[in-house]
Amino acid sequence: MDITLRHTRRADGVMDAVRDLAPVVLGLAPFAMLIGVTAVRSGVGAGTGVLSSALLYGGSGQLTAITLMGGGAGAGAVLAAVTLVNARFLLYAAALEPHFRGQPRWFRWAAAHFVVDPTYAMVTRRGALGDLDDPARFRRYWLTAGGVLAVAWVAMTALGGLLAPVLSASSALDVAAPAMFLAMLVPQLRARPAVVGAGTAGVTAALASPLPSGLGLLCGIAAGVVAATVTPLTRTRTTDPSRRAS
Repeated sequence: MDITLRHTRRADGVMDAVRDLAPVVLGLAPFAMLIGVTAVRSGVGAGTGVLSSALLYGGSGQLTAITLMGGGAGAGAVLAAVTLVNARFLLYAAALEPHFRGQPRWFRWAAAHFVVDPTYAMVTRRGALGDLDDPARFRRYWLTAGGVLAVAWVAMTALGGLLAPVLSASSALDVAAPAMFLAMLVPQLRARPAVVGAGTAGVTAALASPLPSGLGLLCGIAAGVVAATVTPLTRTRTTDPSRRAS
């Protein structure tokens, strides 16, 4: 009986992650393929696109680096831009810190590589993982989600690189990638910092859009991160189903 219960508990985190991953991988496919296509068309090469998917493992940072490298930017400029774009991961890490606190040292070092937009969104949506008395369940969920997502991300980037020669210059992938980000972002806009940060980033990026080399987008990201950081954490109003039913 105890053995069956232990196996069931072990399967919980893994199967939960697999179920949550299915729509995420489908939604990320256009963005990953776009990175592979951009790597080929920018002259950086499909190999660099695939390698960045494995090492950098952050779509917006990868796309920024590949675009700047293709435009002839220096290593310092590329590093600074990627650091700025990925600054949001600091906020994700701070929010996830309670889950990592009681974990083994190897997990805290290795699993931090999987702190990206989709995994953060998956964890925050699955409230059952908030039980800090069961760190093993979170560990199984996180490693399954991050590991499978990484393999799928690299594979889809490689597919994009292979298909780059046959895709039109104005591909539907260009629209699908921003649409994927919006679909993932909107459900998370429940706390005031997220709302203020997203709004500030959008307005700033629009105002700064005339700037060259995508600097308008970088300005928007920087402004959004700063706005979200300095905004007090309060929840926006939501309707409680239990209260509505009563």
